[in-house]
Amino acid sequence: MKIIDTKDISKLLIKYRYLSIGLTALVVFLLATGLTKLTFNPDLETYFPEGHPAVIRYNEIDDMFIPTDNLIIAVHSKEETLFNKESLKVIEELTQKSWTIPYSVRVDSLTNYSYVQSINDDLIVEPFIEDAEKKSSAFLEKREIIVSGEDIIYKSLISEDKKTSVVSIIIDPPGPKKEDQNSELIDYILEFLEPIKESNKNLDIRLLGNPYMDYISPRIVKAEMPVVMPLMMMLIFFIVFLMIRSYMAVLATFVVILMSLIATFGSVGLLGNPLNQMVTTIPILIITLALADCIHLFSIYFQNRVKGISSKDSMEKSLEMNIQPLFLTTISTCIGFLCLNFIEVPPLRDLGNAVAIGIGFAFIFTIFFIAPIVSFFEVKTSSKVSDQTRFSTSIGSFILRNSNKVLFSVTSVAFLILLCIPMNELDENPTQMYDEGFTTFSSDTLWLDEKLSVTFPINFLATNNEGQVSDPEFLEILDNFSIWLSEREQVNHVTSLANNMKSLNKSMHGDDPEWKKIPDNSELSAQYLFFYEMSLPMGLDLNSSISQDRKSTKVSATLKDMSANEFKDFNSEVLKYLKQNKLESIISEPSSFRVIFTYMVEAIVNSLLYGLFIGILLITLIIGLFFRSFLLPAISIFPNILPIAIDFGLWGLFVGNVGFMVAIGMGSTLGVIVDFTVHFLSKYELARKQMKKSVEDSINYSFETIGFALIIMTVVLVLGFSVLNLVTFIPIQDFAKFSVICFTAGLIINFLILPNLLVKFDRRIF
Repeated sequence: MKIIDTKDISKLLIKYRYLSIGLTALVVFLLATGLTKLTFNPDLETYFPEGHPAVIRYNEIDDMFIPTDNLIIAVHSKEETLFNKESLKVIEELTQKSWTIPYSVRVDSLTNYSYVQSINDDLIVEPFIEDAEKKSSAFLEKREIIVSGEDIIYKSLISEDKKTSVVSIIIDPPGPKKEDQNSELIDYILEFLEPIKESNKNLDIRLLGNPYMDYISPRIVKAEMPVVMPLMMMLIFFIVFLMIRSYMAVLATFVVILMSLIATFGSVGLLGNPLNQMVTTIPILIITLALADCIHLFSIYFQNRVKGISSKDSMEKSLEMNIQPLFLTTISTCIGFLCLNFIEVPPLRDLGNAVAIGIGFAFIFTIFFIAPIVSFFEVKTSSKVSDQTRFSTSIGSFILRNSNKVLFSVTSVAFLILLCIPMNELDENPTQMYDEGFTTFSSDTLWLDEKLSVTFPINFLATNNEGQVSDPEFLEILDNFSIWLSEREQVNHVTSLANNMKSLNKSMHGDDPEWKKIPDNSELSAQYLFFYEMSLPMGLDLNSSISQDRKSTKVSATLKDMSANEFKDFNSEVLKYLKQNKLESIISEPSSFRVIFTYMVEAIVNSLLYGLFIGILLITLIIGLFFRSFLLPAISIFPNILPIAIDFGLWGLFVGNVGFMVAIGMGSTLGVIVDFTVHFLSKYELARKQMKKSVEDSINYSFETIGFALIIMTVVLVLGFSVLNLVTFIPIQDFAKFSVICFTAGLIINFLILPNLLVKFDRRIF
């Protein structure tokens, strides 16, 4: 007894086709109401792996001090240094205007830096440069010399060659409507920034920072979707028409895709899940996978039509042969995407769930809407159908004739490719996620890093468990750690309370360099810090580096741009230093936005490997249940896993850098590759069990009935995903490249390896 009587279901679907069409149309109408509830969240912090130690440290430091989410206005002099009236006036103007930006809580720049000096035993704290236009050239020349000795800002707010400076604007984290609030503050900045740039051609002024990246993201998506989506649709439907030669099939496929997209995004809106940078991939994944369902349905339909069978009976036969494999491939593909739920990254979980929903709806609309509608029309069949069938049959015959040669050649090449997998390096740079075109953000970041090296900041949390941060013994520990850090080759600049206290001590002793050291008296140290804080202007206090309970402080450093593995080597040095000096309970590991992205890919890969194992196990069990066989699921494992492994081998050979979206490709492509195996095995089992054919004849029957459909499906998938290379978001480009390689490898492996495995291991007698 069969688990699913597909013949009866097919007859019922055609018999009650009016009801089926009406109910599916009603479902689409109801789900469409969710489209008005869609929101967009561009915040890259939502990609942080939940519960990861680096994320916990980042949040702890952010909660304890002023948030580190900052905008940067970089100012570079094309000729002389910035220490002239015109350039300094621009920096002053930018600083003053930055205080008026919505949601800004602190602005640091070369001009408003709190310069400390001692005059007649009085501690004077004043802006480093004020009213630059009125200052004499001698004063500015003196300040240019002095700045080299100001450890706090030299090589941090001003470059070593004194030609590049930054205005750092700390932004209070916006609330729930982050996209609107980001737009408000960035639009405000651009409004005053553009006139300043236009009137100062001798200066190169650029805007950078995470809030600006969050501002760019939705605009890129909105600009690219109207280009990418129509182009992809036109390309795919053109290929489908060339291969199927039926206007009705193309129109029906378009309807399935449209209904699937409406239902998917409507469901996302009703569930309340915000869209993000991944939104471009959702419709393309759904379109290509929905198209695959339609191709399989029409492939068998046209094969029956060319034999002179009526449209109604042809659709019944197509449904009879396709319901079970399409249902099984829908489940397997959904499992592949649902594997993303093992990742502790909400946007990626939302991506997997949205695509799984879309795939489910594509199956429903193909079977319950399009199939009944097409059965009403006597669709004409192209003469090419017979040629296509002969072509795919000839492939099967060739593979069977050269079984041993094919198996040896493919496995040998695959083995050599697999040896390249260790050449991959897990790495992700959040500042280099956008291609040139719509924005110059990535190149601007590299430009600033080359001139000032401030794009890889890290923070350490230092806590005095036995007293206040002003305690000399604690400050000595900080000072030794800061000096050790600054001596590292990877470190560009270090900022710590110890540096401030040494400068204060020097100032309180007539600016005598001999006194640039930690005060040795705890009461005196506390008084210095108190008087210094009282002298600081509003908004430039030490809340950004000292906790409210005065027990903790933040040590900050900027690193040279480096890969994930290079940072991990540096981090190992830090941990070794802390352990040797027994400081693990006093100074934390480094943390920052960049640090989290360093570990993010590793966290995603580890989660996905577990999810992939569960997914393969479930898919294998389901295949065994549907085919009521132990042999077929065992045979299917190899062609299901090998394409992904080959993909990583080729990626290591030609690219080498594995970002988070390449890692996502492991889970998302699994379900699609299983589609190839399931469709091939379903036709093979039909021939073996019901038609009592031999293994070789059953393999030929699979190639005859489904071979060309799998070729069309692969071509469509490859073309559809290739269009994603047009988007600006580089991780999506990598995802597209990885997927294209995987789909191609999947078809080749299933055509060349699977038939040979069946010949060698299927000894069943029916």
